[in-house]
Amino acid sequence: MSKACRQTANTAAHTCQKIIGMNINYDVLFKKNTDKADLNFPQKLLLHACCAPCSAYCLTQVLPYYDVTLYYANDNITDRAEWEKRLGELAKLTDIVNKVEFATQPITPLKLAVRPIDAQRYYSIAKGLETQPEGGARCTECFKLRLADTARYAQDNGFDLFGTTLSVSPYKNSVLLNEIGKSLQSDCLKWLYADFKKRNGYGESIRLSNLYGLYRQHYCGCDFSLIQARQHAETNN
Repeated sequence: MSKACRQTANTAAHTCQKIIGMNINYDVLFKKNTDKADLNFPQKLLLHACCAPCSAYCLTQVLPYYDVTLYYANDNITDRAEWEKRLGELAKLTDIVNKVEFATQPITPLKLAVRPIDAQRYYSIAKGLETQPEGGARCTECFKLRLADTARYAQDNGFDLFGTTLSVSPYKNSVLLNEIGKSLQSDCLKWLYADFKKRNGYGESIRLSNLYGLYRQHYCGCDFSLIQARQHAETNN
């Protein structure tokens, strides 16, 4: 790993340790924001979406309060067929919501925006980190890439808030995600603090996926996570 990569990883780890020590409850912060939401003039939220199963539960939490657009920006899903499959499932979920067939009704129609895939951008930020374990320095750089893309699109298109569905996963570090998001906000664009795995969010995402017949992938997205997932499966067989 390069010196710069080690510094990035160490800085992220140090920040996480400090925040954990402060015992910040991001779910409480999320509820405070939704409690003060103006339902007559809802704020525009750009919600980075990694996949349909994770998005399903997160949408039950944000649709009653915000004018939501899902943003599919995931250069880490390096296999184009897999990238397209997950996008198709997000389009399916968007259709379910807008046909009033979803568990939670939106206050405005749900929208879906897409950033065209460019896997080389992901390979560039992952260079030297290919063998890092899931949740390590490679994932940190991946989070930064995708959330920066989300912040940029939100800024350019007049959104009030931006956030991500990633925190619903028990394998994703919510402290790290929220600290990256916080670092990307500005005076006119605010980060939506959340820890969607709270209140059985992950379990609910599985239930909703089964209910609506959504495809659930068995790995995060990149080649390296797929290799590690297969190795883990072989070890446990």
